Amino acid sequence: MTDTTAMGQRLAELHRTLTPAEQANLKLILGLSAGRLVPDKDPGSERGRRAVSEALEILCPYDVADPRGIQYRGRPEFLTDDLLGALVAEAEQVGQKAVPFDEHYLGMGGTVADRIATSEDLARLVASVVPKAEATGIASYLFYRDAGQGIIPHIDTDIFSLNVLMMLQHEIPPGLAEPSALYMHFADGSEQRLQLEPGEVVIFLAGTQAHSRTPIREDERVTILTFGFMPEGAPLENYRR
Repeated sequence: MTDTTAMGQRLAELHRTLTPAEQANLKLILGLSAGRLVPDKDPGSERGRRAVSEALEILCPYDVADPRGIQYRGRPEFLTDDLLGALVAEAEQVGQKAVPFDEHYLGMGGTVADRIATSEDLARLVASVVPKAEATGIASYLFYRDAGQGIIPHIDTDIFSLNVLMMLQHEIPPGLAEPSALYMHFADGSEQRLQLEPGEVVIFLAGTQAHSRTPIREDERVTILTFGFMPEGAPLENYRR
């Protein structure tokens, strides 16, 4: 057992001795630490980076072979062209009232998005890759409109501990060699770049896996829809906004 593994296990053991409120605070601290340490390639950060990542993996509430990286990537059968078009149209309406939030604009789900959030189709898709996860019913539209907007490496809160992320639109100005993209950040300092096409869906354990979106450039636009899932049987009040 390495020192970093032992430290990660001690952090996980500490979590089990705490009250629910204390556990939430420790998870927040671990998440903030992971967001800062995991993408840091400085060799001096390696020990802390691996320990925090190990603790988050041990605490992962989902039974998967490997909680790191992407659990699913593709276009699900239920996402027809008509349904994608309806979501894009709804996003345009929701976007008119979206509010600034952490370097992007946030809009609550509309009628179409909310229906998908609790649909059998989405539940079956998630269950096929992450067993015993259930929908929180939370759907959110995210809009990146202003040059420089993106999301720094981070770990998601409990309502998106499992995140279903759907790319709706990505307007890329001519000549832009490397558009904004979703990144996964790993404990060894490596990264995975995900350039998603409209209609493409990824599922990942966002409460365990550090991730980010690189900043958009001038005249670039990104519109995303996300759906939150929680562990089966978890107290629903812990997974609401």
